[in-house]
Amino acid sequence: MSYPYPPMPGQPPSGGQPGGWGAPQPDGYGQPGGYGQPDAYGQPGAYGQPSPYGQPGAYPQPPAQAWQPEMPGGPMGPPPMGPPPKKSSAGLIIAVIIGALVLVGGSLGGAYFLAASGGSDDDPSASSTPSSGSSSTSRPPVASGGGQNKPVTYNSMKSWSLWNSLNTASGDSKPLTLDEVFADDEAKAYKDTSDSTVFNVQGNGRLDSDCGSTVSGPALKTALQGYGCTQVVRAAYVSADQRWVGQLAIFNLRDVTSANAFLDDLDPKSGKGFFVPVTGPAPVEKFGSATTGAESGAYGHFVVVGWAGRVDGGETSSYGIDTISPSSSVQQAGKQFLFHRN
Repeated sequence: MSYPYPPMPGQPPSGGQPGGWGAPQPDGYGQPGGYGQPDAYGQPGAYGQPSPYGQPGAYPQPPAQAWQPEMPGGPMGPPPMGPPPKKSSAGLIIAVIIGALVLVGGSLGGAYFLAASGGSDDDPSASSTPSSGSSSTSRPPVASGGGQNKPVTYNSMKSWSLWNSLNTASGDSKPLTLDEVFADDEAKAYKDTSDSTVFNVQGNGRLDSDCGSTVSGPALKTALQGYGCTQVVRAAYVSADQRWVGQLAIFNLRDVTSANAFLDDLDPKSGKGFFVPVTGPAPVEKFGSATTGAESGAYGHFVVVGWAGRVDGGETSSYGIDTISPSSSVQQAGKQFLFHRN
């Protein structure tokens, strides 16, 4: 059921008919009734009883009020027009850009510092400039007069039971001679089985009894004296293709213990020195112009060392890997006499 708006002050109810605010309405059966009117049974009020307010069946009526139009959105009025404004993301974007610039600037600054300082302080070699042809290590020191005074690579093997009969000089007292050392055909011309390169001895070799004069470095000279060195045989070898030059040295020491210890003294890492190569006709004088490597071994009281390097000007390994086979060939040629003496 709809209700008319209340009448304005001084005006009759809507439509001029009874039934406005405070007017009695017919009940659901079309009979007058309601509160304060006779009900359907002809009795006044609710079931013939007066209303609790002293009026027959009617509640007090509210005073008439002036009509006011209903405001959208409730008594506070309509909401503001349009959706709420969005927060601007410009501040966040600017903060991200500034942070990225700081990171990039820090990285560039660190790289510039490392470049300017030559690398990490923990690696003293990082600031040195590698020589031509070497990507990771500097070239070995150059001896006076040209050439390298020690090998880049060095391998050694200590004496074992095969050579026990040669363990002491007192039990093997025959002194060395050049004829003995180079008597065997393989001692004169040794063929490298890996690539068929042949190494030929140059001249007759050299025999010295002053062991100290055959090595460089005072520490190595002192070591030889302590090991009871009596003889050193040296010789140069040249490959048949003239690409390689080898240097041979044989040390005659007191016993096998001295020989094994001398192998460690010869190691370039010890810094004590190495044996002095012999001179000879071309291309022997070019020895040491490129990377060199050495192979050594103790055989009872003898130490035999083969040392080789490229002399044809071709490219060589900065680590001396390509010198292993040539230096081994020279060492094998120099120890042939041992198989006859043992």
